[in-house]
Amino acid sequence: MSITLIRGAALALTVATLAACSSIPAPTAEMAVAQSTIQRVSTAPQVTAYAPVELQKARDLWSKAERAMEKKDYTEARRYAESAEAEARLAESKAQAAENDARLKAVQRGIQQAQPAR
Repeated sequence: MSITLIRGAALALTVATLAACSSIPAPTAEMAVAQSTIQRVSTAPQVTAYAPVELQKARDLWSKAERAMEKKDYTEARRYAESAEAEARLAESKAQAAENDARLKAVQRGIQQAQPAR
């Protein structure tokens, strides 16, 4: 009798899990944020100069998110959209760091040139 109860509980759990999967909402907000971030970052010339690999990875992840949305695989779409946004932000940060480094080096050169020779 207890085996029947366990099987019934397992069946109920499986049905509940499948029902929950089918009710996952489309990640429209995540998709919009990712798309907006990628578009914004793509227009910055310093990003294309200093972080082209990261930018391309963001675009590739975005394409995967779009394909997952078309298939209505919302869990995957959300994951890819969030990863695309993170990669775009990484590209932006890397470009900003490279620009800051270049400015610092220019200032250091200027200071060295301004100092009298000893």
